Formats: sequence, structure tokens, C-alpha cells
Amino acid sequence: MTEAWIIDACRTPRGLGKLGKGSLADIHPQQLGACVLKALVERNNLNTADVDDVIWGTSCQKGRHGGDMGRMSALDAGFDIRSSGVTLDRFCGSGITSVNIAAASIMSGMEDVVIAGGAEMMSSYGHDNGLPEIMDSGNLRLRARHPQTNQGVCADTIATLEGI
Repeated sequence: MTEAWIIDACRTPRGLGKLGKGSLADIHPQQLGACVLKALVERNNLNTADVDDVIWGTSCQKGRHGGDMGRMSALDAGFDIRSSGVTLDRFCGSGITSVNIAAASIMSGMEDVVIAGGAEMMSSYGHDNGLPEIMDSGNLRLRARHPQTNQGVCADTIATLEGI
């Protein structure tokens, strides 16, 4: 079995998550993804043609978070067009799932160089008509069987129940 190594880690700049108030509020999420990808390329003298895949996670693939952020961020960062990109949604576990899939792809021998990560830009939601919506995306039949609320309310409820 091939080993998978984490060579570097990088994160985006941080700012207030409020539309019109935060310093990053008018920047597209793909640009923030591109910022991370460019930094990884520069810090590691990476030839982007050698990158087999960019696996990206985001918990709301609508509006500015839609359109395959992994691929679009790579293109925005100037990656070689042969570098593939994909975006997945596993809610709050999207980023770590991206890293797990990247490691599995390398360990299986299917790929050699993969960049994995995730993004959720809260200030973008004002640009997207109030996103995020409830995770069922308006599926009333599913909602009747499995009532859902947004994750912020759920986290607060769990913290209260657990005395955190």
C-alpha cells in the first residue's frame, strides 16, 4: 500500500462574516480558495501540471459556493488545465472528508499529488439571497420524515443539553 503524506497546510485570511461589514465580504469564495492554492504552489515550488486533483468541500453548494469551487479555485489560481477539481458537501465535515478522500486516492495508487481542503464564506450568504437554506432544500416530504433546522441552532441546542 502507498503512503499518503500531508506536505503542507494553509488557511485563508479571516474576517468578519457579515455582508457589508467584513473586509472579505466582497471577495468571491473561489478567490479565497485560489489564495490558498497559490500559497501552496509558491511555498512548495509545485508544478500545477503534477496536481492530479483538487478536492474541495463546502457545506452549501449554491450561489457563490456553487459551480465546483475546487475546480474554479484552481483555475482562478492559475493551475494547469490538466489539474482536475471536484467539490463535495458533507455539511460541517466537508473539509475533513476532502482530506480523507485525497489520502485514499493516493494510498490506492490512483493519484500521486492531491490538494484537499474546504471553504465556507459566511459573508457570501447575503449575496445569495439569504443562503443557507435548510439542508433539505425545500423537500417537504423529507422534512416531514426528518425535521431539520440549521446547524447553528442545532449546535446551540446540543451545547445547552450537554451543559457546554
